[in-house]
Amino acid sequence: MATRTSQASTRLIWRILRLGVGVVLILALVPTLINPEFWTALASVSVPLVALSLLLNIAGNVVKAQRWGAVMRWRGIELPRSYLLGNYFIGIFFNNFLPSGLGGDVVRAYETARHTGRAAESVTTVLIERGSGMLVVFATGSLFALTVPNLLSPGLLLLAHGLFIGAVVAVWALWLDVTGKLLTSIGARLPRQLSGLWAKLISVYNEFKMYRHEWRLFATVTWLSIVSTAFALASIYVLLLAYDQHVSFAAFTAFFSIASAVEVLPISLNGFGVREGTYVYFLGLLSVPAEAGLGVALLFRLIALIQAVIGGLVYLMRGLHNKPTAVTDATTAGHLPDTH
Repeated sequence: MATRTSQASTRLIWRILRLGVGVVLILALVPTLINPEFWTALASVSVPLVALSLLLNIAGNVVKAQRWGAVMRWRGIELPRSYLLGNYFIGIFFNNFLPSGLGGDVVRAYETARHTGRAAESVTTVLIERGSGMLVVFATGSLFALTVPNLLSPGLLLLAHGLFIGAVVAVWALWLDVTGKLLTSIGARLPRQLSGLWAKLISVYNEFKMYRHEWRLFATVTWLSIVSTAFALASIYVLLLAYDQHVSFAAFTAFFSIASAVEVLPISLNGFGVREGTYVYFLGLLSVPAEAGLGVALLFRLIALIQAVIGGLVYLMRGLHNKPTAVTDATTAGHLPDTH
């Protein structure tokens, strides 16, 4: 009982700290927010381009849901495409409207595990889906950074390339057999209270290792990640155009990879203040006024909130007892279905 109370207290303190960081970052942006030029720029923004940005962002999430489905089908888990897409929007909802440490990816993994009874596979498919997307984002940023060395500082160039190289090295290290032996050795030395949790971690890790030689799946997921990344880049770049800000697309792409990494850091609730501050700072390095940078960040958050509302409605309509039928076939596990 004391352990549970201690864990609850730790979570509460961590949540308060994250909220505090977000408040501090938001307060730092208040001078820009109350600047009359911010509202003048917002009033003159192109509404059709903002609507186009929303459509591009939705298209990107549709592709991400397809990417997730491709990974799940490889593991022999067949779920309706409409369910997968709905779950993706539900994940966006939980990302935006719950003041907790549970992210949308956790909710997607939990819901899928609950419906299929295959916990390790469900968690790993979400990790593979999300991780492959981040890897392609980092690779794209590093690639485009090579084309504009004069527009970025040496530090930013190093960071853009370092994110990609670091991600590749991390995946390679996780797939090494010695890593599995190390994790098993650590688990053997843990107290009994943690052995159950560690065993679940090991099961997810062993599931993850099954993907290391599946090149056909890798090619499929990489292609879908390239498409979804293109939609994401286009969505935000269109917002810049809506503010009549014409910056180098290559430099913007390098910035996007860095911003994506910063937003993953769990230092504030739902990235409040982090995203806005990141956009103002990095876009400022590309000569974008602070008022436009903050406006782009806020409009991008509005686009996410619109999709979160869609996810909330899907969650309500689905209900607690409306479960999809998961078709699992051991004979298909490890093979991608025909795409004809």
